Amino acid sequence: MNETLRNEVAAFRFGLIAPIVQRQLQPGERYALLKEIAKQRYTIPGSEKNTVSIRSLERYLQAYEQEGFEGLKPQLREKRGSLRSQDPEVLKRAIELRKELPSRSVEQVIRILEMEGKVQVGVLKPRTLSRYFQEMGWSKKDLYRAVKKEFRHFEHDTPNDCWQADTQHTLYLPDPKNPEKRKKAYLIAIIDDHSRRIMHAEFFMEERYPRLERCVQKAVLRFGVPHLFFADNGSVYSAKQFQIMCARMGTKLVHAKPYSPESKGKIEKFFQFVDSSFTGEANLLINQGKLTTLKQLNVYLRSWLEAYDNRVHRSTKQTPKKRYEVQLEHTRHLSAEVLKEIFLWEEERTVRKTAIIELEGNQYDVDSSLRGKRIQIRYNPFDLSMIQIWKDNERFENAKPAELRNQSHSKLPNDIDDDHTPVEVSSFLEQLKKQQEEEKRKQVGITSFSKLKEKQSRGNEKC
Repeated sequence: MNETLRNEVAAFRFGLIAPIVQRQLQPGERYALLKEIAKQRYTIPGSEKNTVSIRSLERYLQAYEQEGFEGLKPQLREKRGSLRSQDPEVLKRAIELRKELPSRSVEQVIRILEMEGKVQVGVLKPRTLSRYFQEMGWSKKDLYRAVKKEFRHFEHDTPNDCWQADTQHTLYLPDPKNPEKRKKAYLIAIIDDHSRRIMHAEFFMEERYPRLERCVQKAVLRFGVPHLFFADNGSVYSAKQFQIMCARMGTKLVHAKPYSPESKGKIEKFFQFVDSSFTGEANLLINQGKLTTLKQLNVYLRSWLEAYDNRVHRSTKQTPKKRYEVQLEHTRHLSAEVLKEIFLWEEERTVRKTAIIELEGNQYDVDSSLRGKRIQIRYNPFDLSMIQIWKDNERFENAKPAELRNQSHSKLPNDIDDDHTPVEVSSFLEQLKKQQEEEKRKQVGITSFSKLKEKQSRGNEKC
């Protein structure tokens, strides 16, 4: 089993025990919840089984308590050669058949391959093909995710119990490369289910996984770690790297059932409010030529969000900010160093006989004892000068750059911001931003005056 699949299995196992490890339960309550979890049916990564016993769940809990996320990984066994022995063209055709009709079972795919003469009868085993589909992201788990029971309740009880996230496409900005044309801007937003406070929201010129990761990083650094993260089945939210990252934080990642916007009610309501009170004002500025860059758009968004957080919500009868801050003792924070490790990207590489690996056109020297072996690398995509080397959960000396052509990863988007356009104060969003700055200045003045008055009063008492 390769390291990627081991990480996926660990993330799945954490998802099973998350309702227990995230709560303080009495022994009777704990056992009742274990029985409930064991009753359900699941699509288990790399396995044909669809149930998990209570004994296995107890074993996962013990392993997590002792070793954390690493303890949930399956033990390494000697690799079987059945999958590697298959013709790559056969496996490619199998993926095409699954894409053509996702409801096809593994057995059906094998039967078609046999009828087409791609493989001899009985040579390709269902378990082998099932494992391949899992590794390539085409298992039925990846295609059809069930709505989890945690979301039967309309509202979670405390802040950071659950965050909802989604992406909205509503605005078109001048294309930085061709100002005569317009380019779609994507708004990624994360909302706290209990308080309706926005954990983070930001516009981007493209919807790619690094953008989601950036939003989650900022939200976690500011507000702490959520117990649950609820999102749709979009490619950025289903990225394997994101699943592993959530599990390492101790966050259970749950995906909504396809075509069920009602399950994401709170984030959808927020986007409706964005449309009714922000989008029109922003479009007015864009059409007047006063808002031309992504940076300007996000400045206005931050001002608007500050007003949103201090506006009484119709359902809760409180402002999102106040409702969130009432129960801050329930929030969980991780140190900056721990988060830095969690947000590292992971890949696998085979070390050359010359003890060299490659990443993004760069070459690195690694420990000579790893020649010819399959290893795991972890790195910050913004700084490729430092690469961690891991093998079977053991960390080796960092890779040493032998030839560093690219400092950052090619998958990182490059937004071009021209921030030299003058902005005239005449719109609602501009007035809102100006008003907030004025209120902050007044607050500073009031505080200073209060301190001066208190100082004078103390001086009079001494006299």
